[in-house]
This record gives sequence, structure tokens and C-alpha cells, in this order.
Amino acid sequence: MIPLQDQEFLRAKFAQELTGTVKIDYFTQRKLPIYIPGREECPYCEETEQLLKELAALSERISLSVHEFSQSAEEAARLEVDKVPGTVIRGPANRAIKFYGFPAGQEFPAFVEDVVDASRGKVELTTDTVRQLRKLKRKVGLQVFVTPACPHCSGVARLAHKMALESPRVSADVVEISEFPRLAERYQVRAVPIIVIDERVVLVGAMDESALLAQIVQLVQGKAPQAPAGTVGASSPTGEQQPQERREGGLILP
Repeated sequence: MIPLQDQEFLRAKFAQELTGTVKIDYFTQRKLPIYIPGREECPYCEETEQLLKELAALSERISLSVHEFSQSAEEAARLEVDKVPGTVIRGPANRAIKFYGFPAGQEFPAFVEDVVDASRGKVELTTDTVRQLRKLKRKVGLQVFVTPACPHCSGVARLAHKMALESPRVSADVVEISEFPRLAERYQVRAVPIIVIDERVVLVGAMDESALLAQIVQLVQGKAPQAPAGTVGASSPTGEQQPQERREGGLILP
């Protein structure tokens, strides 16, 4: 799935940049030979598993564990995985970041950089962001809805995962929303990226670090969220550029 030339590039990148071990837990759903009413099929589970196996084979520092979702309820609950395909990345600090769906297109480079960050146990955030995250009094959950063709999504996904790697009080799930139509309907997704904070604040469009941090801090402090100033354009789930909106509430190598 990953072209041989690109595998060599990634093998060299991992050899140089991975400083600690990375554990990847992948939750999948096997295809059944019979139809079971009410059971939703996972169209990209096999492709995602193949991609992760090829990626893990590129470095001795990466280990991959594959779990059948229906037979791994206890492990899924422990890692808070609630859908497939679901990928959990953990480094030496054991702070989990999650990606739901097939990390292709614009999301693949971000996924690779997440693996590197998890290995290092440190991320590039401003001193103020690190200080504010350390002051959080409770846990905050971030969901970022993305699509492979969206030019703004990978940056927001990376930012959310960086915050989760930096702070044990932040959890971050990145969701390839086109693979989860019921979730898209629930949140009325018309453009991406979308950031959902604690199921209470929904933000449409890309955000910079300071703007997202401000939203998190305001929510934790119990203040009414303000329209973010750091929002830029959004794209439709098919990748078409959308006008800027503000409201409350194939593989590509890196």
C-alpha cells in the first residue's frame, strides 16, 4: 500500500526521529460471510490494517497490536475506543491519541508526525499554551472531524493531538467523518474541519493554537464561549473550499 520508495523515506525518517517506543493499538471489524441485521460494515478496516502493518514494519520502535472490536470489549473500553476502524497511538508517556478511519490523503503526513511526537514525548507548542494546559482543573475532550482532501484539516488534527500529548487532561480524537455518516448526521457536518469540545462547543473551520486554547480555557472556567478570531476557511467533506464560517459552540508523504 505504501510505495517502496516512500517506505524507504519513512524508514530513514523513523530511524532519525523516533527516540522512544510507540505502541499502536488497532481495532478492526472482520468481514462476515453472512449478513447480520443491524451490523454496519467497515469499508476501510482491511485497508487501514494493511497500512498500519506496513508502517510498523519500518521501525523496530513501533509495535502494532490488532484487536477484533467485537471480541475486545474490555481493551476497547480501557482505551475508550467506540468505533472502527480505530487507531490508538501511545508513546513512553502513555498518553493516548486516537484516529478513527483510514488515515489517507492529507491526513497521512499528520498521522506520521503524530507517531514521531508520541515517540519523543514532547511537542512543539508555545510556552503560554503549555502553561495554560497545566492549569486545567478538569479533563477536556476534543473531537476533530476531517476528510482526506481537506487542506485545512491536518493542521487542526495535529494541534489537537499535540495538546493531548502535552496534557493528561486533554483527550483528542480525529475522525475521518466521511466514513461515519451517522456521526456526520448527528453533528450536521456540512464543512470540515469541525472541532467539538466536550460535546458542548462546535467550531467550524481551522483554528490557530491560541484560538483553540482560548476556547478550551473558557469552557473549563465556565465562561460563555466567544466567537474565535483564529478561524480560517473550511472545506466541504468532498474537499470543495467553503466560505469562512464562525459559530459558537491516495497517501501523501510528510
